[in-house]
Amino acid sequence: MEFILLLTVSFIPLFISISILFFSYASLTKALSLFLLMLSFWQMDIAFLYADDFLSIEVIDWLFRGLRMGSIFIMPIMFYFSYYLVKENPFLINFKRLFNKTGVFIVTGFSVITYAINFTELGVTSYNYIGETSLSPSHWIPEYGPLNFTFIINVLLVFINWFFLLIVTIQLKGIYYKSFYLQLVIAAMIIFVNGVISGFSFVPVYFSSFNSIIAALILFLGFFQMQSERIRNINQEREKQSDLLEAIMDINPNYLLVSDANNRIVKVNSSFCKLFAEAEEDLHGKRTASLSSFLQMVDYGFETPYCYTDSRGNVYYIQWGCKQLNQETGETYTIFFGNDVTEQKRNEQVLLSSEKMKVIGEMAASVAHEIRNPLTTIRGFIQLLKEKSPDSTYEKILIEEIDRINQVLKELLILGKPEAKEEDIKIELKLDALTEVNNINLLFEALAVEQNKHITVENKLITLSQIKMDKSHFKQIMINVVKNSLEAIPSEGKVKIALDEHQNRIRIRVIDNGEGIPKERLARIGEPYFTSKEKGNGIGLTICFKLMGENNGQMYVKSKKDCGTVVTMLFPAK
Repeated sequence: MEFILLLTVSFIPLFISISILFFSYASLTKALSLFLLMLSFWQMDIAFLYADDFLSIEVIDWLFRGLRMGSIFIMPIMFYFSYYLVKENPFLINFKRLFNKTGVFIVTGFSVITYAINFTELGVTSYNYIGETSLSPSHWIPEYGPLNFTFIINVLLVFINWFFLLIVTIQLKGIYYKSFYLQLVIAAMIIFVNGVISGFSFVPVYFSSFNSIIAALILFLGFFQMQSERIRNINQEREKQSDLLEAIMDINPNYLLVSDANNRIVKVNSSFCKLFAEAEEDLHGKRTASLSSFLQMVDYGFETPYCYTDSRGNVYYIQWGCKQLNQETGETYTIFFGNDVTEQKRNEQVLLSSEKMKVIGEMAASVAHEIRNPLTTIRGFIQLLKEKSPDSTYEKILIEEIDRINQVLKELLILGKPEAKEEDIKIELKLDALTEVNNINLLFEALAVEQNKHITVENKLITLSQIKMDKSHFKQIMINVVKNSLEAIPSEGKVKIALDEHQNRIRIRVIDNGEGIPKERLARIGEPYFTSKEKGNGIGLTICFKLMGENNGQMYVKSKKDCGTVVTMLFPAK
């Protein structure tokens, strides 16, 4: 009965040894599993000494010698624990000379020799039968041979390795890592001390078997406490990494959307939400088909940028791409990424406009002069013909048309001629803003009354009044802008010219309540030869923008369909 109880107890470390391998297969786990396996063999070895009622002495002898590997090979495993700690922790470099691969091979080799001697008469010679007493049931006690001192040395090495493992463990830094090894040291001490006491004193041999249960449970709980803490730390690190990746995804200027295998939205970044004016929590779980604008972009293809106008009227050029993500779990995701090339497109348009201006300038410089000279001669002869026959209307019409052609050529010359001023010549250019605006108002007043339209001037200038600009350039700009506003308003329409100060500059705004400019046309305002007028040539506002830039001014056009237009001009104050 005692044998069955002891044998059952010895299986507890064995079950624990096997079970921990299901949770982890790291080097430390393997070593701990092997330690518990040797402990189990050690306790089985003791249990079979009490099997005199079940087995013959020959079978007991064979099992005792074979299972004695538990008490012998537990020594190199203790050495390996110290070696593993020194290898995994660089700050323990001082112990590397003692705990290294060579040391592992040496102590293992010694244990192999001790185990081999155990199978000869030099290790174990015979067995003595001990009858039942009040403290212990009947059992066999082995008699040892002359070379059994190797086993005693092996036991001493166990305690020496235990001592060094304690020293190494004390120097560990991780609290839970250190806690586990301290529990290992304590459990090993319980096992070894009880083993020595029960093997070499009056205490019964089976006494160490019950203490091994306590030691095995300490190791088991310590191991899972360490593993739980490690898993918790790993989860915390993953949460930090996840938060970091989400932060990176959110600050990414590209538009990102992740969908699962069922085309349901899993994740979007803030750029995507801003583009489509959607809240992230509202998009999660929805099908991508619910975003019709997004599907149009994806269906458009990934080669050419897609032109998208959002709900606020902003125009974006987005080049889309996608990539499939296959997870180890078998789940499949698709990430769509949109690269915003709006700025690149704008730069291309600016470059194109610059090239157009360059071509126009060269053309204007070469053509306008060639045309104006013969045109002047033609106008002179027509003027002479008109003087000879004052009643004729044809010559008058011809002169008016020639003057109109001459005006167009003059505008072309403005585009073509360079406006850079010589550094050596300092020309003081200044004009009174209100005076010049009032003059322009007088110029258009008669025309406005004739067309049943109204022009008003509103002056809010307080400290600033002088504009640093050539008078002819200022008139050219104002006449073009006011003329456009008058043409845009219907009968009874109004044009207001407002003057005020803004950022130490003189701001003049021409405000009308005309039909407004559509968004697609507003984006091209100022391009050469772009016009919506039937008789326009498309260079009026181009000249205005050019002159404003050359005189360190700024010009903006804001408009809304059926609500009117505001042209804002910021002039450098004198």
